[in-house]
Amino acid sequence: MKKKVDFKKLITFTNVLSIILIIMYLLDCYLPLPEGYTGYTSWISDSSSVLNYIFGSCGGLLSNYLAMGAIVDPSGTQIYRHFTQMLLHGGILHLIANLVGLYFIGNYTEKRFGWWMTAVLFFFVGFIESFITDPLYLAMAPDKADNIASTISVGASGGVYGLMGACLAAIFFDLKSFKQIGKPTIMVSAIYGVLTTYVVSFGWTTVCHNVALILGLIIGAAIILPFFLLKKGKFAPAMQLSEQSEADPQDEKNNNL
Repeated sequence: MKKKVDFKKLITFTNVLSIILIIMYLLDCYLPLPEGYTGYTSWISDSSSVLNYIFGSCGGLLSNYLAMGAIVDPSGTQIYRHFTQMLLHGGILHLIANLVGLYFIGNYTEKRFGWWMTAVLFFFVGFIESFITDPLYLAMAPDKADNIASTISVGASGGVYGLMGACLAAIFFDLKSFKQIGKPTIMVSAIYGVLTTYVVSFGWTTVCHNVALILGLIIGAAIILPFFLLKKGKFAPAMQLSEQSEADPQDEKNNNL
């Protein structure tokens, strides 16, 4: 007999967010530009029309109103862009890489922290990271100022790396839980972390990912530390939780005497 698929288990924050990212990407790429439009476009003039459409280097209407960067927000006063830029991507490969990382890292984070805490971590870390990355990168590479000024900033990787940092903090406080992580999650996280940070896009992205990872570590540790110190709750070490569960029935029996 075939096992029935429990569709309720598929409705997670991570999976819903992944669908939203795909929809936002398609809209950004293929929404027709209004007549007389003079805003930002992602069209690459040196590339053929076919390649532009295949790899998503077309359109750009949503990026014009939701992305970050001096080219779309010269004054830098539109704070909402620090949130909305996480929902956009600069090409099909950019989107695929973040969807893969989000699926494995995000779903593990939900098992560890719950869906609402995962959502808060994702958006909060991505929001804070977006204020830090550009100034820090400019301080490290001042010769790249013109490049930053002429490009937009989009992508969910800041939030994904924040989730990764929070999970690493959880594992630090409970080393035995590392054995409970599936091998695909470990492998994908490692490949995603190294490939997207140090191989494919070394430079600005490296700073962005490291900032987000550190923020995730700090915030994750801050969330878990009280539970760890009190030695109770879902973030307590596995051994202490099992000992507590074994002791509870006896305590309840004594209380009934």
